[in-house]
Amino acid sequence: MKTTIVTWKTIHLHGDLWWQSHMLRKKQFVDAQGWDIPHTQMAEWDQYDTPMTVYCITHQDNRILASSRLLPCNIKPHNGWTYMLHDSASGLLPGIPNDVTTLPIQDELAWEATRFCVDPELDADLRNEALRANAIALHELALDLGASKLFSIMHPGFIRWLKSAGLPARRLSETVVTSTGDKICAIVMEIRV
Repeated sequence: MKTTIVTWKTIHLHGDLWWQSHMLRKKQFVDAQGWDIPHTQMAEWDQYDTPMTVYCITHQDNRILASSRLLPCNIKPHNGWTYMLHDSASGLLPGIPNDVTTLPIQDELAWEATRFCVDPELDADLRNEALRANAIALHELALDLGASKLFSIMHPGFIRWLKSAGLPARRLSETVVTSTGDKICAIVMEIRV
């Protein structure tokens, strides 16, 4: 199992890993969870897939197992969008309640982690191993980028799971329910050596 970091500048160096990660996102978020988000018959993407985005892709034998992405929290608005936590607090994301957080973070040392996904066809042990490998690689990537904190909007159960993986995470907001019935909260993970 290996995790590869992909940027828009390096997409061409990693075969079809980046494309496979968008296909995996469609499989999990659209097909399995029924999210109403931009997609084709093959892949999912959104307004946060920009040249500023860094992708963390865990794979084995040329098969994507898990993926996630990072965006800096000091990003300037482009066509009205910045990053998910900021935009949800501003009421710009109709599926996410704007009271998930009131923290419009604009810190150059803070990054946002989103679109955590894992192949739903994996057995439970391999799924957990792939997610763990991806989360640890994401923490190491944030450290390499000079980040001091990673923010995310996730199910509150991920706090305990991240802590069990040795990653210091804590809740930033109360749990709210999305338009699709998912429970979410804002989470922060301190980045340390």
